[in-house]
Amino acid sequence: MKVCLVSHAYLEKGYLPVLAALAAQPGVELALITPNRYKLGLQTSSGEFSNIDTSYRTYPIPIRWGSRQGAFLYYVTPLARALDEFKPDIVLYEQEVFALGAGQLAWMTSRRSIPLVMFVWENLPRSLSWPRRRLRSYVLKSCSGLMVGSTASAKVHKGWGFSGPMQIIPQMGVSALNANPVFGLRGAGELRLAFAGRLIPEKGIDCLLRAVARLSTKRVKVKCTVAGDGPEMEKLVTLSRAQNIEGLVHFAGVLQMEGIAELLGKTDILVLPSRRAKKWEEQFGRILVEAMAQGTVTVGSRTGAIPEVIDSEDLIFDEDDDEALASILERLYTVPALFKAQQERLWMRARDLYLNEILAARKIEWMREIVQR
Repeated sequence: MKVCLVSHAYLEKGYLPVLAALAAQPGVELALITPNRYKLGLQTSSGEFSNIDTSYRTYPIPIRWGSRQGAFLYYVTPLARALDEFKPDIVLYEQEVFALGAGQLAWMTSRRSIPLVMFVWENLPRSLSWPRRRLRSYVLKSCSGLMVGSTASAKVHKGWGFSGPMQIIPQMGVSALNANPVFGLRGAGELRLAFAGRLIPEKGIDCLLRAVARLSTKRVKVKCTVAGDGPEMEKLVTLSRAQNIEGLVHFAGVLQMEGIAELLGKTDILVLPSRRAKKWEEQFGRILVEAMAQGTVTVGSRTGAIPEVIDSEDLIFDEDDDEALASILERLYTVPALFKAQQERLWMRARDLYLNEILAARKIEWMREIVQR
């Protein structure tokens, strides 16, 4: 089966193992269509580096309006040339159904009678302008199937009128497990906590710091590492001083993927205390599965897909409830059997559900069914 993946996500080199896992599936010939240049945050990345892997073809194509997620279009002639040269059996486009490029791919695949599957994250029934609603309707009618990132995402797209085949399969997982994780507390009687991600209000890091302050008053020996950068940095540093926990909190700055893996391997509990915003809820929380793969316990707020990924009410607290978070952390610290049991369960969950090879096999199996229909 010839699969054409259309996505800008793989301009980030850390995601390339996802492509390798897809290309390694038996009987699959893979091609990647990607922007030749795309603005990722403050940096502009080039798609040329993807050619270093010869297990799949790459087609870097110019785009218009490349600085806005969901609002760019591929140049028509090279996009058509790539589709006609590769002649895919199915196209998988990783983009929301109301994105301009989704309409473009829906039109081009329908003209060539190529089944189109969309991968989507959107998990909120957001209000769209009339043109975007028309675009969404056209794309959903054109899709042969939807691959969604969470149960909430499936519900939203059903509410938008999609009644075709749908599968819940995350876009990306982890490349490898820690084959020899250390189960049990990793410091000499010390509870090591961590957060990793953008320091923005939606991530709720202030709730974590308040929970650390509560633990310190209960004589729990605790240290917390906050990895990342963002507009909340100064506010969080000030809060740690106000809570008298500046000696317990280390702001590590931005870490590369290797640094994150090293941090998680030394951490007891990764906390993701996200909170809802008007137009956003946590869609997956990839850092959760990265921690699970290291044998690290994951605790998170009752927000978006976090409870679905962690799959244990014992590790979930309500948004902004630092008292409940502190209680969960204290119990894990004081009940070693519970802590170790959760470590082992989460590590096995990553092994069974979230390895890139596992996700790739599920994607290909489902797309084969779409093609056969």
